[in-house]
Order: sequence, then C-alpha cells, then structure tokens
Amino acid sequence: MKSKNVQVAALLLVAALLPAQAMAGAGGTEFTQVYDQLTGWANGTLGKVLGIAALLVGLGVGVIKQSVIAAVVGIAMALTAGFGPGVIDGVISTGVAITTPI
Repeated sequence: MKSKNVQVAALLLVAALLPAQAMAGAGGTEFTQVYDQLTGWANGTLGKVLGIAALLVGLGVGVIKQSVIAAVVGIAMALTAGFGPGVIDGVISTGVAITTPI
C-alpha cells in the first residue's frame, strides 16, 4: 500500500514538472491540398450543379406532394452548399491565439 502511494506521488510530481504548453491545432499542412480540392469543388461548378439539383429535386417532390416544404428544403440545401464552405473557413480561421501557455 505504501509503495503504491509513493508511485502515485512520483507520478504526480513528474506531471507537475512537465511544461504545460498547449500546441493543439498547430500544423496540418499535409491536408492543405485536400482542403483546397474540396473547397474548390464546393465553390465551383460542382457546388452550383449540386445546389441546382437539390433545388430541382425539392421542387419536383413539392409538386408531387403538393407542398412547398420540399422546395424550401431544396433551397436550404442549395444555400448550404453555396455558403457553407466560406462559413466554415471563417469560423475555423478566426480563432483567438493563446499568447500565454496554459
């Protein structure tokens, strides 16, 4: 029992002496090409085609069901496809940098 307390105390001492610097979110340059490709698709012709297709499918389902809700869902999908990548980029890239280590 006493040996276990000494081990726990030693572990806590080592953990307390380690530098407490957070480096989360640093780097990630290896994914830049994938990010550029996906945002290019979403903001380019593919995104426009998917948005128009969602609108047309929503309109078609709306005519069949005689409800405007399906058309609204199609418009919402088109808007999300068009503005979504820019919103995500803005939210992620405008983080506040921590100047003092935690």
